[in-house]
Amino acid sequence: MVLKGREIQMGNKNAIEVNNVFFTYPDGHKAIKGISSSIGHGEKVALIGPNGAGKSTFMSLLNGVLMANEGKVIVDGIEVRRENLTEVRRKVGIVFQDPDDQLFCPTVFDDVAFGPLNLGLSKDEIHMRVKGALEMVGLTGFEERPSFHLSFGERKRLALATVLSYQPEILVFDEPSTNMDPLSRRKMIEWLKSSDKTILLCTHDLDIALEVCYRCLVLADGRIVADGPASEILYDRKLLEANSLELPLALQTHELLHDMLNVADMDEEHRGIIKSFLHAHLHIHGPDRHKHVHLHAHEHGHEHLHEETPDVHVHELKHDGHPDEHKDVSVPHTHQKETPEKDKESPLKSRLRLKRKLSGGGHSHGEGFHTH
Repeated sequence: MVLKGREIQMGNKNAIEVNNVFFTYPDGHKAIKGISSSIGHGEKVALIGPNGAGKSTFMSLLNGVLMANEGKVIVDGIEVRRENLTEVRRKVGIVFQDPDDQLFCPTVFDDVAFGPLNLGLSKDEIHMRVKGALEMVGLTGFEERPSFHLSFGERKRLALATVLSYQPEILVFDEPSTNMDPLSRRKMIEWLKSSDKTILLCTHDLDIALEVCYRCLVLADGRIVADGPASEILYDRKLLEANSLELPLALQTHELLHDMLNVADMDEEHRGIIKSFLHAHLHIHGPDRHKHVHLHAHEHGHEHLHEETPDVHVHELKHDGHPDEHKDVSVPHTHQKETPEKDKESPLKSRLRLKRKLSGGGHSHGEGFHTH
């Protein structure tokens, strides 16, 4: 299935424009076969597809690591040519999957300063750029630490800082969440969501694509086979499976709950609980971390939430999955509640107990879960 993408508009100085681009490797392998597309300034776009689809090749064409055999690649109004690669690479920064491919200096400061130094900037300007880049990725105070003594997640953010020090207009990420622990992954996601840069994510992590990107390109055998809203493409099981991909985990859970509604011997109480999971998505912001918990508070009132989450912030969704005009429902910060009967289980506890059961009996954190 090919989803119709937006109309390609060349010549209006998009952030990225590729027009009928072909690329063949020296061994004769045709990696890119006539791709045309455009990405506007400030867009966040996911590039997904099976292994060998041409994603890494496409990414490398954007800043001249590879040069197209045919067609044009234009970034921020500049055609990618050998004679203007310095200017192109100031516009497009690539963050590789393995941060160690980008880190080779003795200290954090030296790694981040390497780019500005090679741009011929003044000492004061270099220090300002290093400071700003490290602030953006949350590594302030790490300047004198040896780069290879950092954790993998910290090195991943350091590699991003080395690119940000160039102050590029466009950022291209190759598998930004690979091998990251949950906390580092969450920090990367929040940075991506907050950035105003043009961002292209080449990834197999479809949950991060669903959370960060509004648009999705599917690449297969060197061609774009689908281009459209991420909320449509990443929900299309047939399209994804045809390209060796799976639904994001959040949507698989959504389907599982739908399937459970058809269990014949389920009692009505638990059937109602499952329906409630499908009808609402509550964003719960604790004091120390950001959680997404699938609950339903409409039937019993928001006041039950503070029984186990005393400082919560609730955003309700309509049943069609779209925000109710970003309706904000604040839960009173109070610990006063009606004392339940001795053996009576609260609605919230019942929901959490069922959720733990569905997830295999363990604790269910649900970070980054968006089921719409």
